[in-house]
Amino acid sequence: MSRFLPALLAAAALSACAASGERAENGASQQSARVDREARGQIGREDALTQMAFWAAEYQTFPNDLEAAQGFAEALRKGGRTERAVQIAAEALRRFPDDRALMTTLGYALVAAQQPGDALRPLATVAQAEPQNWRVRSALGAALDQLGRFEEARMAYQEALALAPDDPRVLTNLGVSYIMSGDAASAEPILRQAAGMAGAPPQARQNLAIALALTGRFAEAEQIQRVDLPPAQAAGNVSYLRGLLSGDGRRWGDLGGS
Repeated sequence: MSRFLPALLAAAALSACAASGERAENGASQQSARVDREARGQIGREDALTQMAFWAAEYQTFPNDLEAAQGFAEALRKGGRTERAVQIAAEALRRFPDDRALMTTLGYALVAAQQPGDALRPLATVAQAEPQNWRVRSALGAALDQLGRFEEARMAYQEALALAPDDPRVLTNLGVSYIMSGDAASAEPILRQAAGMAGAPPQARQNLAIALALTGRFAEAEQIQRVDLPPAQAAGNVSYLRGLLSGDGRRWGDLGGS
């Protein structure tokens, strides 16, 4: 895989994925009295590793508890253990097939694990059931981009932007869509808008630098890279991108990895 790729922000954090007590007790009524509700309510304040360890223990103790399964899968996803998150979410969905929070976590994890074909069904199901859920629409766009279905992806991003106007993460994904299809010139103004917004993620600047370098504006690309990276790394990244345009046989498509 290429060492310097456009970064899709597909897996936006769920704003409220904790299940209610009634929902968690589904299928685990005899065990629910032993659940430490206070601990579950507070664990979200801890670091990613602590959350993964906590929910792993909860899932082992209460394997039929929906909240434990969702908490474990989501903690794994946020902690970068995407393949394990896919496994846990898929297992839990066999017991709770209609749970949309699990479907969402599964879809996000599948996109992060570069399995976009499998991500489409859960994300589309949630998007249809939750017409105001812009995060899921952005993730659906990211899956479509990974499949090379760029026009459909951009439609999903536009739907997300209609619900969350000027969200920098959705704008970043939209800009990356143009980079992935070989149109860095169209990506540049979108990514510049995203990078200039309050709360813009670092990926907005990183992808803006990619777009600028791929249109030959190497000095500006390196300057933007240096906001988040050491000078030597920024220079190396821009040198790599310069190589994509140097006639050495590599193509725009190299940015997609292999």
